[in-house]
Amino acid sequence: MDVLKLANSSFEMPLDSSWDVTYFDEDSSKADVRFNTGKYPVLNVKIISLDDPKYNKDNKLKDHLFDPILLESHPDLDIKVTSNSIYGIEYQANLESGEKVKVWRKATIVGPRTIRLVTLALSWMSNPSSDEAVNKILLKIEKKLEKCSFIFEETELDIEAKVSARILRLKQDIISPWNGLSMLMPTSWPSEINKEEKSFVSRVTGYEDAMLFLNCDELSIPKETKITSEYMQHIASSIGEDEKVKNISLLSTGKDTYLISCNKAEKDKEAGVTLNNFFWHIFALKEDVLTRLHFTYVFPDINDKFLFGLANVLSENIKNLKLD
Repeated sequence: MDVLKLANSSFEMPLDSSWDVTYFDEDSSKADVRFNTGKYPVLNVKIISLDDPKYNKDNKLKDHLFDPILLESHPDLDIKVTSNSIYGIEYQANLESGEKVKVWRKATIVGPRTIRLVTLALSWMSNPSSDEAVNKILLKIEKKLEKCSFIFEETELDIEAKVSARILRLKQDIISPWNGLSMLMPTSWPSEINKEEKSFVSRVTGYEDAMLFLNCDELSIPKETKITSEYMQHIASSIGEDEKVKNISLLSTGKDTYLISCNKAEKDKEAGVTLNNFFWHIFALKEDVLTRLHFTYVFPDINDKFLFGLANVLSENIKNLKLD
């Protein structure tokens, strides 16, 4: 039997053998289903996982099945519940483009705090001939949806949802380790600051070997000296000569201010572990002083998605730091 499987079987739905499924290598949580009618119509299917320790089961997961627009346009939609605890709604709407769209949403609870929500949407240009063909497809889809299912084991999709929620709950505040520098940092991370040498180290709470280092130096240069994008590109290229360095990026973050970021994994032979290193180098010229900030976020490669996710948090904080 042909089966649609999204995100490692987080959601499954049987298919007609004549239907064609397109999966996306970059995103296993979505797929397109086409029928024996050519390119159109297309059934777009997308699943998400949400970490919600305060979900309300008593309202049949209405908080998740309804988005704000739907609450306003269709507040009284009936929520149906199947014998295997799948909550669902469906509705049809007319789009401004002249198309019609039929939408189904299915949700279920996995474990103590995870909600999985899948949305299926079929749109088409409405006219008497197409409506007749689409109505037959709609009936078939609804029959298949009656047999849809969610795997109740935790999947990568759920793990990523928990990591995202954990990062969103991370409390941050502005710190100023020394005069002239301010930036956002997680409030729970213990830090050691050396104001004289303009350096600090901050440790990720709960992880002994995950930390962020910052070293700063200031160079006096002739007033007529300028740092240009071409010069910074040359520096970035020289960093890239190390084959282990990946994802090199050069960004201008302000007047005469540039940020080079990259990452590198390397084996610590003594400890017998691979260390992930994320680097950010800021070059800021003001009058005749060139300020250089060198950040290094390092953590052991222990397959912890939270530690990898923190790299994105730190990257945003570093991009938006203030130098006075």
